[in-house]
Amino acid sequence: MSRQFYLELAATGRRVPIAAHLVLHERPDPEAILVDGARLAGVMAETADRFHSPLALPIMDLTLEKELLLTTLGLGGDERAKYHFEGLPPASAAADLRTRLDPRSLPRIAANLAALTEIAGEGRLTPIGMSIGPFSLVTKLMADPITAIYLAGSGLGPEDDETVAQLDALLELGELVIEASCAAQIDAGAKAVFVCEPAANIVYFSPKQLREGSDSFKRYVIEPNLRLADLIRQGGADLIFHDCGELVPEMISAFAALRPVMLSLGSSVRLWEIEPQVPKDVVLYGNLPTKKFYSDEEIPLSAVREMADEIAKRLTALQHPFIIGSECDVLSMPGYEKVIMEKVLQFCGRAPR
Repeated sequence: MSRQFYLELAATGRRVPIAAHLVLHERPDPEAILVDGARLAGVMAETADRFHSPLALPIMDLTLEKELLLTTLGLGGDERAKYHFEGLPPASAAADLRTRLDPRSLPRIAANLAALTEIAGEGRLTPIGMSIGPFSLVTKLMADPITAIYLAGSGLGPEDDETVAQLDALLELGELVIEASCAAQIDAGAKAVFVCEPAANIVYFSPKQLREGSDSFKRYVIEPNLRLADLIRQGGADLIFHDCGELVPEMISAFAALRPVMLSLGSSVRLWEIEPQVPKDVVLYGNLPTKKFYSDEEIPLSAVREMADEIAKRLTALQHPFIIGSECDVLSMPGYEKVIMEKVLQFCGRAPR
């Protein structure tokens, strides 16, 4: 793939939601499909076709890398989703991951890889991989990451504070797992990897500390993602970078410096306001408030197209390439599927067929 592919896609005016989860839950047995690569490929392909997109996007499930890490280390038992490290990880953890880590050992990841291979083999759509980002994974592994990040931002190092030492050690483990996951997806046929860092936001990083010169955001978010971006590109794939958190301008500029082919941001960001911080050859993606689409009170159907058209009008005036889409995966919510789908179709209604 090349950057030009995404620029040309943006130029078509297509509106592309991340909606595989919504389509998946139209099936009577979504959980079974998640571990069946062939059927999962069918959901990804149907989603792309339904919304007239060349991109076969997967489910945005950001729990898989944590489960893979804990499974490989034999930690967490049946409560891996809730598991947090107490103190430093085992001294052998990094070496154990390097020697024993196998993304295909997790049925969900194995199905994702099989789906990517099937879509790549058909050659009709562009298969896209998905991964949580290194920092966001670390926040899922710690009971109190906010305190550790604040202490690191105040200048304390791992030699000064045990929670900072834990933060650094878990970041190393997280990078190992994510790099293995992304490499496996590229080997399976992914032409780009959608890296999601929703925790890289002002909840975890103090804007005051950043203004005063703290390098914590650089150390814990940007540097790991630069390493990951290099791995993805060396594998012949493209980086799509996503953050749906509340951000300050310095964060957005740092994300743009990662040089993704697409930068996906949440609805708390007005794309036209941050446009000057993003190079013209980086496609801005998003960012309708799809998390609220279930609620007619918060987002009435009549407002959806107006929101989409405002993004289009403003970014067109700035001559910045863009693709209007969802702020995250469009989630299916029991009892609200119809209203959510109506709103997705509403903002996609002017996409060329």
